[in-house]
Amino acid sequence: HFQFQLIDNGNIMIPILIWFACTLMAMKSKDTVSFDKRSTLSRPDAREVYDAFAKTGHAGGKDADSGYGGPAVKELLRMADFPNAKYVLDYGCGQGKLAELALSSNENDTLFWKGIDQSPNMVEKFRERCVNQFGSERCGVELLKDGKPSNVEVKQCSVDRFVSTYCLDLLSEEDMYGVLDLAEQCLTNDGKLLLSGITWGYKSSIQTFAMTLVWEILYIIQRRKVGGCRPQALKPYLEARGWTIEESAKTLPSSLSWMVSEVILASPPRKTQEN
Repeated sequence: HFQFQLIDNGNIMIPILIWFACTLMAMKSKDTVSFDKRSTLSRPDAREVYDAFAKTGHAGGKDADSGYGGPAVKELLRMADFPNAKYVLDYGCGQGKLAELALSSNENDTLFWKGIDQSPNMVEKFRERCVNQFGSERCGVELLKDGKPSNVEVKQCSVDRFVSTYCLDLLSEEDMYGVLDLAEQCLTNDGKLLLSGITWGYKSSIQTFAMTLVWEILYIIQRRKVGGCRPQALKPYLEARGWTIEESAKTLPSSLSWMVSEVILASPPRKTQEN
């Protein structure tokens, strides 16, 4: 009798099932919504570019020393509160300038800094700059061979600060979301995410207007020259994944290159759920 009723009401059940499936798909799409249709460097291409940067001493991979990166990193260090952290994961650590700044100015000698990068030459530069200087008890570095964020090996809820500077702006949207998912997985309940990247500076000054325009043209015609990085807005990606943005700032460059940066402090989605 139950089977008969189910078949008899099939013309009612089918639309309900279709609606339910569409609802699930819509909920999923909100998490992975695209905000940027521009193409990006492939992972192998990015590795090749940054390997070359490390060999030639190019500014790429040590943005903390640059005219745009210096002010942004200073703001990020203020937001980060590293003295009260024990474990930092630095995704896209480059040549380790940020780690050097944080470890050399931090009185907290229990802080451990772990760098992750897909460029073998950048990893070696990080090792020379940081591991050799501060010792393996204070910092370490790992090569992410295939460049896939989900392949980073880290324990759940083991990281106090997840940092990524001038890295998401060269990744595909798939890998950007992958980095955010990795951060959510490994951060402690009161852990913090800190991001910085270049953004549009058309309204900030004549210099930043001109540089943004030139940068966007170069990104179209000769992407490798700008390290595969493009101006972007990071907030929408965080909001799509349910992160709580606690603080954000746009920093103006102090010299060449005249690019405006965006700096963000955020807490993971589960903190919002638990509160």
